[in-house]
Amino acid sequence: MARKVPNINKSNILQKRDRLAFKQFVLDVNIDTFIYSFSPDYINLDESGQLFTLYLLNKKFNIDILEIDSVKDYIDVYLFGVKQPQDRYDVGVNENNIEVTFLVPITLAPASVVATDFEIKGKISDIL
Repeated sequence: MARKVPNINKSNILQKRDRLAFKQFVLDVNIDTFIYSFSPDYINLDESGQLFTLYLLNKKFNIDILEIDSVKDYIDVYLFGVKQPQDRYDVGVNENNIEVTFLVPITLAPASVVATDFEIKGKISDIL
């Protein structure tokens, strides 16, 4: 699914050689499409020792007005800086927590992976 179109006023965008307008345009795009980055609070391996479950505690999704089919489309998961394909994991919401469960093994030595090796980016915020 493609990203949503930014909600930016197009009436004053980018006149020729107008640096101030260009700078404001860039700031508007960054504010409107801002993505937050988190490391999991903790990770867990299943009984086989191969499949990870990542836990983000006291977090929620920032759902847009137009809700999509799966909350999986609101996040991207990275391991060692490499983006994992969405078909490798499933995302669920359990009360005030977000859980990412991998469906396939993603590393040869899962026992040596720590929570800070993962990064989850998306439209997520803390629950206050």
